Amino acid sequence: MRLILLVIYILIILLAFNQLEGYLFDLAGALRGVLIICSLLPAILLLLWSKKLSFCLVFLSIGLVLFHFKPYSSSEAVKNSDIKIAQVNLQYSNPNLAQIIDSQFLGTQNDILVLFEFNDTQRHVLDELNTQYHLFGYAEVEGAPFGILVISKLPIVQRQIKRFDNPKLGYVKLSFLYNNIMLNSVFFHPPSPRTHTLWSQRNRVLSEVSNEIQNLKGSWLVAGDFNTVPWSRYFIKTKSSCFNRAGFYTSWSFNNQLSDLKVLGLPIDHCLVSEDISLSNVGVNSVNGSDHKLLHYELTFSTH
Repeated sequence: MRLILLVIYILIILLAFNQLEGYLFDLAGALRGVLIICSLLPAILLLLWSKKLSFCLVFLSIGLVLFHFKPYSSSEAVKNSDIKIAQVNLQYSNPNLAQIIDSQFLGTQNDILVLFEFNDTQRHVLDELNTQYHLFGYAEVEGAPFGILVISKLPIVQRQIKRFDNPKLGYVKLSFLYNNIMLNSVFFHPPSPRTHTLWSQRNRVLSEVSNEIQNLKGSWLVAGDFNTVPWSRYFIKTKSSCFNRAGFYTSWSFNNQLSDLKVLGLPIDHCLVSEDISLSNVGVNSVNGSDHKLLHYELTFSTH
């Protein structure tokens, strides 16, 4: 039995940290935190046969928990920044759009609010905003592509929609003007990997956006509901991201009532920035009507 428990422990840890290619391996790896905590069970049961081995494995699992969840780290607060941004996956059926816009854009100092899974039937909520701010996705010719809508206090000087073979797959390119600095941005929301087909489509979008980043010039921002975790082999790898800056956060939870428990959530909403931009004040807030948390962060340019 001791050998069986040891093998189970090793298999759980290997599965948690696997970088193997494949649908099921990727889904299992996304649950790394849960798997590490589950590894404590066979480690504790080993007490019945070997206290020394059991204690070693328990301490190893605790160390991996601290490494993964990073409870000792936090984002350093910065008083003066250039641009404040908030982004949130609304869920298409969310009836609280007006309240979210008021609390996260009109009633705050946020310069840009990015909404994912915007419901086109709520377009009327934006009628007055269209005359006061800069909007993308409001005009009928744009039609909130991929469910993306952007409200900005900064001028949107360039806008482009890129679609792939499937009209539901693609991303949005927008350029914002801050003083004399152009912030070139990509916003996207790939499918949730509920099936192997959707998983493949998600990976296609992530790959295309990764390629697009290579073409972005100057200061740039990439933001979206990536529907994957930063430790996945399919995640877009960059030097500066909201997740790296914050230490650890969860933006989607298996249970809304217990969403503050990090073990029950996953970080799938992200931002990436170019090396000339400093990220600060990264955090998440709950929003009514959505199983996602709002991700907020601030950008500071080093080029002025």
